[in-house]
Amino acid sequence: MSTLTAATPPPPGGGPAAAALAARIPVPLRLPLRYDGEPLRHLSPSSYNRFMLCPEDWRRHYLLGQRFAATGAMFLGGRVDDTLSLYYRHMLNGGEPMSLDRLRDAYRDRWTAELAAESNQRGIDWEADLDEQCGFKLGLAALELTFTELVPQLGRPVAVQRRLEYALAPGIEWTVLCFLDLETIRGSGEHPLPAVVDYKVKSTPLTRAKADNDPQAGLYLAGRWLQGDPASEFCFAQIAKPGPRRKQMSASLVATTRTHGQLRGVLARIAQAASQIVACYERFGPDRPWGFADPAGWKCSQRYCSHHARCPGGAGV
Repeated sequence: MSTLTAATPPPPGGGPAAAALAARIPVPLRLPLRYDGEPLRHLSPSSYNRFMLCPEDWRRHYLLGQRFAATGAMFLGGRVDDTLSLYYRHMLNGGEPMSLDRLRDAYRDRWTAELAAESNQRGIDWEADLDEQCGFKLGLAALELTFTELVPQLGRPVAVQRRLEYALAPGIEWTVLCFLDLETIRGSGEHPLPAVVDYKVKSTPLTRAKADNDPQAGLYLAGRWLQGDPASEFCFAQIAKPGPRRKQMSASLVATTRTHGQLRGVLARIAQAASQIVACYERFGPDRPWGFADPAGWKCSQRYCSHHARCPGGAGV
């Protein structure tokens, strides 16, 4: 178990100043039309990341609606997330903290229900090193490790899976949309720290250096700041899966903060990404390629891109 704590957080407040700043950032009025003729209404941290990694992947996913089965890793992470959300929602509704045995039962029920739902849609693309049985067992182990080593550090819950939505400027027809796994108050005394927590089950957990530059943390903290309710830190509650470099599962809590300048920067970055999306649409339309990921990077590969086999910049045509 390891814990990495961020540097001094930015001072509280700043909502009105942040809103005034956002109004000065050049932002497109609307986003392009989707495959069904409806305009895109939101950008999320995941859609922002997808566009920055590969505009062509973004075009196929969001404009053409080319969707594929979830990977086993995605399904596993979702079920752990579901169970931990249930744990905190039960507490917020006035119930006593659930025991680990009850959490295990809830996890099994959720796994079974969601597995059936996915099977009726696109199914699940289980990996060679993560089949259904292995995934289920890993989820149970991840839940137990989170319960014993991470939950005691996360603080007092104040909200679970809250929808956070904000506009970058008055009058625009799209928003930045986030879903916050958990919001807590960490610490006690005269200066408790309001925090945002995000659960991760990963092969390679984030380091402090990566957390300090992670766009999800920046966009979530910027949203709280814009609404005049800033969080002092963003915490990645991470479970590292065993693999070639790690024999045993491990847990880590990595906290990061953003200065006011960094929050302004993340708002500028997503505004710029929205402008680039609109520019690509106006230049190439929805049916021509928009540009490809770096072929030397991890994204442009059969393993990490569902479009790779059909992409002229991937496997070729």
